[in-house]
Amino acid sequence: MATSRRGGSSRARSRRTEVPGQALGYGLQYTRLTQLLLQAPAGSFCSMEHLDDVAQEHTDTGVRLIQSKSALTANPVADRAKSLWKTLSNWATLATDTGCDLKRVAFEIYVSRPVGGQIVEAFARARTQEQARAAIAHARDMLWGPPPDFALKGTVADDIAPYLECVFNAHARCLELIICNFQLTVGTGSPQADVEAIIRTHPVSPARVGDIADHMCGVVKRMVDQLLEEGKPAVIARDAFHEAYASYVRRIDRDTVLLSRARRPSEEESRGQLPKVFVQQLDLIGMDFEDKLEAVGDYLMAAADRTIWALSGEVDPSSFDELDAVLKRGWKNKKRACTVAHGSKVDEQQGQALYADCMDISVPVQAMQPPGHFIPGCLHRLADDLLIGWHPDYERQIKLWKAA
Repeated sequence: MATSRRGGSSRARSRRTEVPGQALGYGLQYTRLTQLLLQAPAGSFCSMEHLDDVAQEHTDTGVRLIQSKSALTANPVADRAKSLWKTLSNWATLATDTGCDLKRVAFEIYVSRPVGGQIVEAFARARTQEQARAAIAHARDMLWGPPPDFALKGTVADDIAPYLECVFNAHARCLELIICNFQLTVGTGSPQADVEAIIRTHPVSPARVGDIADHMCGVVKRMVDQLLEEGKPAVIARDAFHEAYASYVRRIDRDTVLLSRARRPSEEESRGQLPKVFVQQLDLIGMDFEDKLEAVGDYLMAAADRTIWALSGEVDPSSFDELDAVLKRGWKNKKRACTVAHGSKVDEQQGQALYADCMDISVPVQAMQPPGHFIPGCLHRLADDLLIGWHPDYERQIKLWKAA
């Protein structure tokens, strides 16, 4: 194998080029299946790698066979694209071998980004057998040359020649019906964004669309993988999918719930926050190391959520000021109650009692329930600014710590 110092082997370079497209092409089938399930009529069934790359079946409307193409680099429906003619050849063979009712079968090529070609677009426009016959004849003349000589036939590339033979020599009526029922569907270039666009047409909050799209794509992949692992065809009932879809939307798309988009920090990230003032406040009352790490996690996640919710428009930034005021007032009242109930105890125990009480505070944000880490994290934020504290004499103690 020839290898250069600079570029490595030609085979390795080829594989780096091809693999991303192959991976995207296979992953696209899951995403296209999700799109199909979101739009399929009630009572239908959608499948992957069963009847075709993706397919839809309904007792009333028939079958829709879909070949999905990723088009990461090349145009898969160009006039001389191997993928176009291989697909048409497979469909022509299917029609001949199975004797299926072609009037009840729709044939679709789905490409993830906007592409086209003279031949494929002519096929997609044909709606009658006469139009299909004319489109087929035009394609044959372009690639083979006019009959009876077909003078250009010898110039056809080897990789598409057998597929052209199969298509142009197929049973004329079968091929015409395939072209009559053929459609080209193109995406925007981002299949995931196309899923989100479908969901936006449904009655859901704009801020929830991304979460819903991610979740439902995951649901579809899990369902397909489980069926394949069990040796069953990957067929999903549209109605079962929509039950899961509606259930998830009801769960998260409510004005009573705020969803966290923050990730919990690693222990290494948390250790980097240990010198913060709010952590030293926990030191003053003798909290153990695990409690400190938990507090750091809550603090960082709450800070991230505040930023994300404000940027997404889920929460008006002024609401956080109102929340801080409510938390400070709640802390003040609990501190007074703690002094009455635990005033005879040592300072450290009083602080632990106050801290435990405050960590149970539950306050809505714009009438919405935040995730469990959020209020504790906001309290730690206030403690970091010395607006609240746990030790009865926390301000003086922190000043001594800073001066040390």
